[in-house]
Amino acid sequence: MTQPLPKADVGHLLTADAESFQLNYNHRSFLFDSALAHHPMFALPRLATIAQRMLERGDSKKFVALGGTAGLVGAKFRDMPPQERLAATIDRVETAGVWIKLTSANIGDPEYADLLQQFLREVEQLAGISILEHVTWAGLTVFLASPGMVTPYHIDHESNFLAQISGEKDIWLYDQTDRSLLSEVEIEQFYGGDFEAARRREGALGVGTGYRLIPGKVVHHPPLAPHRVANGDNVSVSASFGFCLHPLDLRARVYQANYLLRRFGLRPTPPGRSALRDGIKMAGLGMLSKSNPVDPDEIVMSALTRLRAPRRLVKNIVGRVRGARSQAK
Repeated sequence: MTQPLPKADVGHLLTADAESFQLNYNHRSFLFDSALAHHPMFALPRLATIAQRMLERGDSKKFVALGGTAGLVGAKFRDMPPQERLAATIDRVETAGVWIKLTSANIGDPEYADLLQQFLREVEQLAGISILEHVTWAGLTVFLASPGMVTPYHIDHESNFLAQISGEKDIWLYDQTDRSLLSEVEIEQFYGGDFEAARRREGALGVGTGYRLIPGKVVHHPPLAPHRVANGDNVSVSASFGFCLHPLDLRARVYQANYLLRRFGLRPTPPGRSALRDGIKMAGLGMLSKSNPVDPDEIVMSALTRLRAPRRLVKNIVGRVRGARSQAK
C-alpha cells in the first residue's frame, strides 16, 4: 500500500519579460525562470510513488523506462531496449542508464493538476492573449534521465514548456518554419503516425539554438519545433507542461489530408495557402475524429485510426481464413 504524498506549497511560478514572451510565444524558443528548482514535489521518492500509483491503476503506458546509449546523438527511440517497468527503476536512475517518462502525472493527483493549471494561467498572463479557451488537452509530464543520456531528435504536436527541476542538461531547438530542416512531407508523415518522421540533417547541428538548462530555468518549445536533448553527468529531473490548441489541431488535420493525398500520387497544397482547401480538409478529417478525445493521440490520430480500421479488419479476417485453411490441410 502506497503512502500518502506530502503536501507541496508552490507560490508564484514564472518570471519572464512579458514583451519578449509575447513576441516569441509559439513562434521561437526562448528561456526564462521558474520557482520550481529542487522542488520537493519532484523529489525521487515522491516520483517513485507516483509511478507505483500509475502501475496500480493499470496506466502502464504512462510509465515508460527505456535504456539507451549515453552520448549517442543519432539514437532513435526504437533503438532503446525496454527496461523493467517498475517504480524501483527510479530509485536506480543514477546508475541504471535509463530515460524515464511519467506521462500526465496530473491525472489522479490533485497537486500536480493544480500545478498544471497554475502554470497555464501564468503562461496566459505573460502571453497577454486568451490561451485556456483554446486548450483541447493539457498535461504535466515528468522526465528523469541518468547521467549522459540523450533524447533523440524529434518533433511534437503540443506547445510545450520544459522546466528544469534538478540536474543539468543541454537542449537544442530548431526553427519549425525552416523547410530546409523540416519538410512538409516529414510533417505529413509525422501526422500520418510516424512519430520519428523528422530527420536530422547532416551539418544542421550548428543551425539550432542551444540552451543550458539548470534548475530554475524553463525553455519554450513551439509546436513542431525539432529538438534534441543531452543530459549532463548528473541525474536530470524535468517537468514538461504541454498542451494542445484547437487551431493547431485543425492544422494537423490539413497535414493528415495531405498525407493521404500524397499517397495517391498528388502534390497537396500546404496549410495556410488556401483557406478554402484547408477548410475542406479540416471538415473531412473532423467528421472522422473522436468527439471527446482524452489525450493528444486521440486528438491527432483518431480520424486516421478510424480510416485504417476497415483495412485492419479485412487483414485480420484474411489472416484467420488462411490460418484455418492451413490447419485443415
